[in-house]
Amino acid sequence: MMRLRLIPALAAACSLGLLSACGSDSSPGTSSASPVGIAQVAYAGSLESLNEETLGPAFHQASGYRYQGRGGGSIGLAQEILSKTIAPNVFESIGYAPIHLLEPKYTSWALAFASSPLVVAYNPQSRYAPQLNAIRSGKVPLSHLFTLMAEPGFHLGRTNPNTDPQGQAFWWMVQLAVRQYHLPAGTAARILGAVNNSQQIFSEEGILTNLQSGGLDAASAFLPEALSRHLAYIALPARLNFSDPHDASWYRQASVVLANGQTVDGSPLTVDITTVGTPSPASLSFIRYVISRSGQRLMRAAGYTVFAPVAKGDIAAIPSAVRP
Repeated sequence: MMRLRLIPALAAACSLGLLSACGSDSSPGTSSASPVGIAQVAYAGSLESLNEETLGPAFHQASGYRYQGRGGGSIGLAQEILSKTIAPNVFESIGYAPIHLLEPKYTSWALAFASSPLVVAYNPQSRYAPQLNAIRSGKVPLSHLFTLMAEPGFHLGRTNPNTDPQGQAFWWMVQLAVRQYHLPAGTAARILGAVNNSQQIFSEEGILTNLQSGGLDAASAFLPEALSRHLAYIALPARLNFSDPHDASWYRQASVVLANGQTVDGSPLTVDITTVGTPSPASLSFIRYVISRSGQRLMRAAGYTVFAPVAKGDIAAIPSAVRP
């Protein structure tokens, strides 16, 4: 009788009841000790430190499969997949919308398994640092942050809403803050300018480097990014950081109109994952690892809020090996 050997992460996932089918993930005729295959993961740029320094190496050690990663704005990555510029077998996005762009040709489902709170990172050498420090410590109300960012000399950085969910979320956040704190009409426009404001928009991979080098006073960021880079940051309440699915109806009260005319409403910033194209043993193994106890422990340590996987899209299409 064939014996099935579970990798540690898979065994942990089975013990949590995260998987409905648990067995060897090796290709036919391949030893389970040294499986052949690569998990080629296209991921939201905010996941770069986690994937490249922590999850990728841990996955390789646990499973034996090789790992290759590529970061970028989630929407931009989806467009690159559609144009066949890149050909990953796993896609990790912030929110389901970028994955939805790949339907039905490349996928029709996803698992949400964590959320990534939005924060405002800042340069401690900025001339505005004393005010920002006071806001961070709670000595000055958070509403003052938005008054400060609206000043003409304040250099703010954000990512492009047309290609990146973080850029959309920052836009939504400012809108909701104006409403939450009853700020004067026009405050959001003074802070953000136009959607494609070239004075503010940076790539998701480069924005925090620019902040650290002194080119910006403050910038949008996700909490895990701020922690991994040891940045000074101002935490935002759940109603402004898009981390709580229970606040979905509040988030939807904000929206952004993209360059193509599409209106995108606010939504929780969950980390969603799916396979791209026909699922391979390596791609399924990677997904099993990130939703396992081991993977979720690494994500929690990096600052993510983790939860039991939630299915999205066509649930029947989710491979049995990763179906929650």
